[in-house]
Amino acid sequence: MTKTGTIISMPITKRNGAQIATVEYDSPEADLCSIKSTDTRNGCAGCGCGGCHACGGTQSEGLLVVQGNIVAALNVSGKDIRKGKKVEVFISDKAARLQGLFAVGIPLLLSALFFTLIFIQTRSEALAFAGIAGGLAAGAGIAFAISRRAKERALPQIVNVYE
Repeated sequence: MTKTGTIISMPITKRNGAQIATVEYDSPEADLCSIKSTDTRNGCAGCGCGGCHACGGTQSEGLLVVQGNIVAALNVSGKDIRKGKKVEVFISDKAARLQGLFAVGIPLLLSALFFTLIFIQTRSEALAFAGIAGGLAAGAGIAFAISRRAKERALPQIVNVYE
């Protein structure tokens, strides 16, 4: 998947010489997204994703507002980059799926496993719910450890810098 964007912060240069920049995508489908609300008191019931900008509010309001168009990307283009430059960013579908699996799948799987094992052993719902919290914490720890080990290999890559 290839998208174009603009560098919004100065790149960070790591010890190995790799430059990592924060890029904001230009694509309109990556607008601010807000999960639909059923609360009709503020007239927001019909609002959803697709650029409604959190039901007419500011960009920091709304129900579970997520801005999915800003990423950290590794510069592999060989060209000098700076704030305000237009760039082309590439991430493989496989890498995107793996990131989702590590960030969400592992914690959810461990929480379900801990809940089930504790409930089968103790028949106590309170302890089983504590198992969910333990599973989420363990899964998040594993996801962060994988993220630290993968470092720059998991990042989207800046493959072209437009002059």
